Amino acid sequence: MAKLGKNVGKTHEDKLMNLYYKSTEYYEKNKNRVYTIALSIAVAVALVFFYFNYKTRNNETAGIELSKVRMIYANGSFQQAINGDSLGISKGLLYIVDNYGSSENGNIAKVMLANCYYYLRDFNNAEKYYKEYSGNNDIYKAASYAGLASVYEARNDFSNAAKYYIQASSTSKMVTNNDEYLFYAIKNFSLANDNETLKKTIKELKKDYPKSKYIGQISRYDTGE
Repeated sequence: MAKLGKNVGKTHEDKLMNLYYKSTEYYEKNKNRVYTIALSIAVAVALVFFYFNYKTRNNETAGIELSKVRMIYANGSFQQAINGDSLGISKGLLYIVDNYGSSENGNIAKVMLANCYYYLRDFNNAEKYYKEYSGNNDIYKAASYAGLASVYEARNDFSNAAKYYIQASSTSKMVTNNDEYLFYAIKNFSLANDNETLKKTIKELKKDYPKSKYIGQISRYDTGE
């Protein structure tokens, strides 16, 4: 006669009780480890919560400070936009970047700060803050590349200027002034005597943006070869 298995005759409740006793036994033997794991999970969840809460608050504060400086910036008062006004109403772009630079609004402030330095002919600081942009907004990302291109162009480094204008134009199809970036790339490839890339970029502008206002302006750079 075949032997009956060990579990024959055991009810579902018996199995659950057996599992309960085993779990209790494991817990008693390893309760310090269980406490440590549970505490680690709780700490990790708390850290994630506080991190995202901290990021949100920083971004909101940066946005408020940014709104105070926009009019100053738009009026071309670039030194005041950098350092803030004498009344302390606006703390300035440098303050925003130094304190909230990792936030999305803080990254927008980096591009505006770099623009200020560029207009003040401080190309080293302009280059620094254009390069520090790390936000997710494609428009500002493209603007940071174009800003770097402008810095290199001002230094007569036309080859690097053209490359950064190309990078700006290829950031996203949603950027509305890609044709402008391509046009300035063409201009700088011409100044750099890079005729091969010049011809390629002219073809790209004509193909991708046939209605661009810059089409009529590229004849001066088109070698026709």
